[in-house]
Amino acid sequence: MRPMKKLQNVAICSATALRTMAQFAALALAPLIAVAALLHSQSSLTASMIETLQNVAIGVVVLALALGAVQGELIARRLQRLISSAHSIAKQDFSVALPARGGDELALLTRAFNDMARTLGTSLSIQGILAQMDDAILTKLDVAALIRNALRCMRYVAEADIVVLGLFESDAADTMRLFVMGKGERNRIDSHKIEMSGDLKRRIPLSPTNKTEPQSPFPEEFEQRLLADCGVGHFLSMPVSRGSRAWGVMVTCHREPRELSNGQMKMLIGVSNRLIAGFSGAERDQKLHSLAYVDPLTGLPNRVAMQSLLSAELANAERNKAMAAILFIDLDRFKQANDTHGHAFGDRLLIQAANRIRNHVREDDVVARIGGDEFTVILSEVKTTREAASVARKLIQSLSRRFEIEGQTIYTGASVGIAMYPDDGTGGAELLKMADTAMYRAKSAGRSRFAFYEEPMNAESKRRSLLDGELRNALERKELVLHYQPQIDLKTGALCGVEALVRWQHPTRGLLYPKDFIEYAEEIGLIPQLGAWVMMEACLQYQRWCEEGVRVPRVSVNVSNGQLPRSNFVPTVRQLLHSIKIPAGALEIEVTESMLIEGGKPAMEALNQLSADGVLIAIDDFGTGYSSFSYLKTMPARVLKLDMSFLVDARSDNEAGKIVAAIINMAHELGKEVVAEGIERVDQLKLLKHLGCERGQGYLFGKPVGADHISRTFGKVQESAPPAPIAAAPAPPAVAVAHSAAQADAHSDLFEASARQASLHPAVPLAAPSSTAQDKHSTLLLPAPLSPAADASATDAGQQEQPAEQPAHAPSQAVRPTPPGQTSLDLVPPASEVDATVETVLAIDTWPVPSEANVPTTEELLQATAALLESETHEPAQH
Repeated sequence: MRPMKKLQNVAICSATALRTMAQFAALALAPLIAVAALLHSQSSLTASMIETLQNVAIGVVVLALALGAVQGELIARRLQRLISSAHSIAKQDFSVALPARGGDELALLTRAFNDMARTLGTSLSIQGILAQMDDAILTKLDVAALIRNALRCMRYVAEADIVVLGLFESDAADTMRLFVMGKGERNRIDSHKIEMSGDLKRRIPLSPTNKTEPQSPFPEEFEQRLLADCGVGHFLSMPVSRGSRAWGVMVTCHREPRELSNGQMKMLIGVSNRLIAGFSGAERDQKLHSLAYVDPLTGLPNRVAMQSLLSAELANAERNKAMAAILFIDLDRFKQANDTHGHAFGDRLLIQAANRIRNHVREDDVVARIGGDEFTVILSEVKTTREAASVARKLIQSLSRRFEIEGQTIYTGASVGIAMYPDDGTGGAELLKMADTAMYRAKSAGRSRFAFYEEPMNAESKRRSLLDGELRNALERKELVLHYQPQIDLKTGALCGVEALVRWQHPTRGLLYPKDFIEYAEEIGLIPQLGAWVMMEACLQYQRWCEEGVRVPRVSVNVSNGQLPRSNFVPTVRQLLHSIKIPAGALEIEVTESMLIEGGKPAMEALNQLSADGVLIAIDDFGTGYSSFSYLKTMPARVLKLDMSFLVDARSDNEAGKIVAAIINMAHELGKEVVAEGIERVDQLKLLKHLGCERGQGYLFGKPVGADHISRTFGKVQESAPPAPIAAAPAPPAVAVAHSAAQADAHSDLFEASARQASLHPAVPLAAPSSTAQDKHSTLLLPAPLSPAADASATDAGQQEQPAEQPAHAPSQAVRPTPPGQTSLDLVPPASEVDATVETVLAIDTWPVPSEANVPTTEELLQATAALLESETHEPAQH
C-alpha cells in the first residue's frame, strides 16, 4: 500500500509540474506565432533574418520550458512536505512545523497549515488531560492526579506562564494550600501554605472573568515572589465553588495583559467543574470510609478497621520474628454512669477515656474502640510480657483518675485482658477472644486490674458462653424463683418484713445464688428483664399472702442506679402499686449509698416522691460505700441497713462493737431506723438489742426460703386475727438512744429463754411477750439447734448445716449430707455461703403496667414484659 501511495503523491506532483511547464511553453510560443505571422506577411525578409528569428524563438521556448520545469519542481517539493505533514497529523503527531518563506499562496497555505496543526495539537492535548481528570474522578479518585492535570490544562488553555491552584484546607478555613506549575521543568508542582484573611477572600471573584487584572487574590509577598522569579504581573482568577461552598481558586499568571476567548473560558470552566466533582467525591468517599472504618464518637478505628490493622501487625511481627500484645480494655462502672447521667454524659466520658488511652501508648501502636465501653490496644514489637503489663498498669491508673464532665466529678476504672503473640496464638480473632477472656477474669477478680490469658480461662469462657444461653431462657422456662429472708422486730420478736432475693433453679446445677449469675446477666443485658420480674413477682406474692391471711408487713426489693434517675421510674412504680392494689407502705425499696451519690439530683428527687407516697426507702450496705454525712442528712431514706461486715467481730468490749454503736446512735440522732444484716450469733443479737437496733435479719432468725415456707411458718398464728391492710409506711418509731440496764437485761432474758427452749424443740414458733394485740399473734422463728453455748462460738464456714424448719414439737433429726452437685432447699448453707443481702439489680423502666380491672397473673406480666423488651431491642443502642 505504501508504494502505491508514493506513486500517487509523485503523480500529483508531476501533474502540477507539467501544468506549470505548459504555462511557460504557452508564454514561449506566443513570440513564435508572432514571428510566423510576420514572415507570412513580409515576403521581403531575407532568409538570414528569418533564420535568426526562428533561433530566437526556439531559444525563448527552451528557456521557458526550463524555467517551468524548475518552478514545477520547487512547487512539487513544497506540496510534498504539506502532504507528509498532513499524514503526520492524521497519526496524532502535531509536532510538525513547515517553513513558510515568502509571500506567495503556498507560503500562506503553509502558515495556515502550521496554525491548524498547533491548534489541533493543543486542543487534543487539553481533551486528553480532561479525560485523565475524568478518569481520576470516576475510577480511582486520585486527588493528586486530579490537581496535577488541572494545572496542566490551565497552562495549555490560557497559554499562561505560571498557573496556581489554591485550595482551602477545610470548609470555611483561613488556611489555603497553593499548588504552582510554571513553564520551566516539565509538570513540576511547588506547594505553598498561606493564610487567607477576609480581605484576600473577597478578592476571589464570584464568577469567571476573561480579562487579566494586575492583582491576585494571594498575599502581596507571594505576588512579589512570582514577579521576581518569573516576571509575571497580570492575573486571571476563576473561583472553584458551587453555591455557598468554596473549595478554592484557579489563577493563571501572565507577563502581558491577556483576554481569553469564549472557547478558552469554556475549557477553564470545565476544569473548575471537574475539580468540584472530584473534591465532592473525595469528601463523600471520606465520609463513607469513616462510617465503615472509624468510630464516629471517638475518631478511633472501629472493630472492622481494628481487625484489618491487627492482621497487618501480626504479619509484620511474623516477618520480624517479634512479639506483639493485644490489650482488651473494658471500662468499669460505665453502664452505671451512662444510665445515671444519660447517654450524652456517657459519650463525653468515652471521648475522654479514648484520649487518655491514646496519650499512654506509642504513636505506632493501634488504639481502637470496638463497641460500647470496650477498647483494644495493639502493641507492636513488644520485647517482654513485662512491657505489656507496664502499659496495662499505666492505662488502669489513668482511667481510674477522676473525670470532670458537665461540672460533675465521676470515677471509673478499667479491667484489662492481655494476650501475647505468638505465645498465646497466631490468629487475630483467636488472640482477640483470648484477651477478652482474660479481661473478664480481671473484672471478676475485683476490677481495675489486668490479667494475662491462661489456658484454664478457655474452659471458663466456654462455661460463660453456655451460661449466657441458659440464662436467656431461664425466665421463659420459669427457672428463676424468689426466696424471702425474714426481718424480725428486735423489741417484740415479731415478723416485720421480708427481703426478696432471686435464685436460679438450674435444671442440672441445682440452686444457683446471685453471685453465680447476676454478673453474667449484667454483661449480656438481661438485668432489665430480670429486675422487672423480681419486682412484679415480689408484689404479686405480697398480695397472695394477704389473700391467704399471712401477715407480712412489707416486702423489700433492691433497685439499680441505672433505673432510679430516669423520668419514668416514679410513675411506673405508682402505676404498678395501684394496678396490683398494694399499699405504698408495703413496699420497701433498697438503694446503696453510691447509687444516691452518683445518681445525683434526679435520683434524689425520685426517692423524695416515692417517700412522700409512703414507700419506705432504705440504704442498703450502709457503711461500706461513700458514707457522706452531707448526703445522709438530705436523703429521704428512713431506714439504714447495717452491713453484715460490721457484725463479724462485734462485741460490746471491742472496737468493732464501738463502731456498730456509733452507727446506730448516729442513725437514731437523724431519726432513722436501723436494720442489722447478717445476724448469726446470740451475742450479736444481745449487742444490737442493747444498742436499740430496731430490726434484724440473718441466719439466726432464718435463711432465705420460698414463699410457701413463709406462709406455713408465719400463717399458723394468723388464723384468729386476719391481717389489716397497710395504709402507708408508718413513721419510724421514736427510739431512745440509751436504754436502761433493766430494759436491756429483760430483752436479753427473752431471747435467752427462747434459745434454751429452741434447743429442746427445734424450730418451734414461740410467742414473744407483748402487751399489744398484734404482738400476741407474732412469732419468732429461731433455727435449731441453738443453745446458750452458741453465745460464745461463731457460726463459721466449717459449722454443720442446720435444718430450716420442722413441725412444732417434732423430734430433732440428723442432718443428711447433700449429694455432690446438688443444693438442698431444706438445709441452711454454711456461713461461708451466707448470702446476707444480695444486690438484685433491677430495671424498673421496662415494667408492663397491669390492668386495673383484674390482677394479672405472673405469666401474663412476663409475657407483656417480653413483648415490650423485644420491641425495644429493634431500636439502635448508643452504647
